[in-house]
Amino acid sequence: MATGRTATRIAVVLAFAATLVAVDPATSGACACGAFVANDELRPQQETALVELTGRTESITLSVRARSEATRAAFLMPVPARARFEVADGELFTELDRISRPDVEVRRVVVDGDGAGAPPQSDHRATVVDHVEVGPYEVAQLAGTDATAVTQWLGEHDFTLPDALGGALGPYLAEGWLVVAVRLAPTSGSLADGLPPMRLAFETDAPVYPMRLSATAAGRQPLRLYVLADHRMDVGNPAPRGAAPDLTFAGEVKPDPRYPTLSAALTGPRYLTRYDAEFQPAHITDDIRFTRAATDEPHRAVVVVTEYVRSSWPSPAVLPVLLASALVVGAVVVVRRRRRG
Repeated sequence: MATGRTATRIAVVLAFAATLVAVDPATSGACACGAFVANDELRPQQETALVELTGRTESITLSVRARSEATRAAFLMPVPARARFEVADGELFTELDRISRPDVEVRRVVVDGDGAGAPPQSDHRATVVDHVEVGPYEVAQLAGTDATAVTQWLGEHDFTLPDALGGALGPYLAEGWLVVAVRLAPTSGSLADGLPPMRLAFETDAPVYPMRLSATAAGRQPLRLYVLADHRMDVGNPAPRGAAPDLTFAGEVKPDPRYPTLSAALTGPRYLTRYDAEFQPAHITDDIRFTRAATDEPHRAVVVVTEYVRSSWPSPAVLPVLLASALVVGAVVVVRRRRRG
């Protein structure tokens, strides 16, 4: 039987897929941290995640905004150990955005004119290590080393996966990861407003944000990633052939009455780091890895906004000067003509 790490990773993957699978033939897709299936097309608009690192415990709070009329869907996310699942407060990301927003510099331009897995288990069965209902979600966690067995279990429980997505689970399972499957309850309505925020926590010696399933996505994968730890954190680039994530903010955060949701999770000062990125699926070959940065120096990005201002022609303030210049030029021309005559 697979270890807790493997079960957790499988559980997370299954959870997202279940949230997106619903009715008949499933439509597949992916977000930055995993993959999903649904009974209608789901178009991710923005994925925002907070990774909290406390000793060996890693917590991932995830919010996915998407456009869809799907009524049944599932989300799949691999995790390195058995995970604890709960519904999260979306206000958390509103507060984080306010804390980390870049400084804005406006430039005006005048123009003329009118963004260590555990050892695998020895058999080829899929093992359900957890199955619970939390808020609008039904969550299952699976362990196994055979991607075919795991995919078959999912299919038998209405988590129908495309072949490419099922095959993409193989490398995670081989490393002893688990798959988490999250399904929206039938009474939760459609996904027109996106997925309710979710939070997973698990034990790991190597903090990671799973990204390899996103290689099966059809379009670009936008991601805003927050890391809350004892120090400023660097992140690995999951798509070496593309641009690395941009550092947007780094700085110490403390309990503050202006940010009640975040403050509830803080027992004292911690360090918040924010990265923004957009990945091409074909370039994704690895997960995002976290390492302590060489410095805790604070950082805040500066966004330059260029305003193009039309010049008026002629400007009222310039008219007297232009008129005087025209008179001088006219006088010179007259004098020269008279001398030639």
